[in-house]
Amino acid sequence: MDALVGDASALHEALNGDGDAILVGHDWGGGTAWATAVAAPERWSRVVISDVPPLPFFGGYSSTYEGIENLHHFWFFQMDMADEVLAANDMAYLRQILQEKWTGPGYDATEEWEGTRRALAEPPGLRAALDLYRMNFGAKQMGTPEWAAEHGALWGTLPTQPTLYLHGTEDKSVVLDEETMAAIRAALPDGSEAAFLEGVGHIVPVEEPDRYNELVLRFLQKTI
Repeated sequence: MDALVGDASALHEALNGDGDAILVGHDWGGGTAWATAVAAPERWSRVVISDVPPLPFFGGYSSTYEGIENLHHFWFFQMDMADEVLAANDMAYLRQILQEKWTGPGYDATEEWEGTRRALAEPPGLRAALDLYRMNFGAKQMGTPEWAAEHGALWGTLPTQPTLYLHGTEDKSVVLDEETMAAIRAALPDGSEAAFLEGVGHIVPVEEPDRYNELVLRFLQKTI
């Protein structure tokens, strides 16, 4: 995670960014955005994140019965056999989990699947994707005091910038209720917003791009 944060800050520098820059992230990019906004707050004026809540909320959820069951891919990806299973049968496992779990009811994920297959077709690409989970949520370190300290230092603190948090009501990986969403909204700094997108699964920006963009642009255009 610290390397991903470094990448985001380096990109800001490479693009000659200033303090008006907007930081936008989803899923792994969401976790990275929570951490990056705190690591270098002077770089970013506002933050937009979807479908991975802040660590104080995500961490608690991931250790519950529901969270462990819904995030089962975290645990499966730790296994050596995951490399072989994911590559087998034209990546049928990934195709099924993308269509049946990571996207909402009725959404056709064919286009996203083709991009996923191209990105992970070669063993180094697939191994790099699995290593995201193995290095950050490894079976031997996750939940230890050292792991908690490392991740807590990275994204355990909430941003000070106005933040928009969006989450799909049909997200089957990270399941949030209204009470938790209200708590996230209350924990974010002044000028922030948090909202559900009805009928949408885990990939909010792709499943409902028009609704997502409308909410994001409205948030960025409002005076704070």
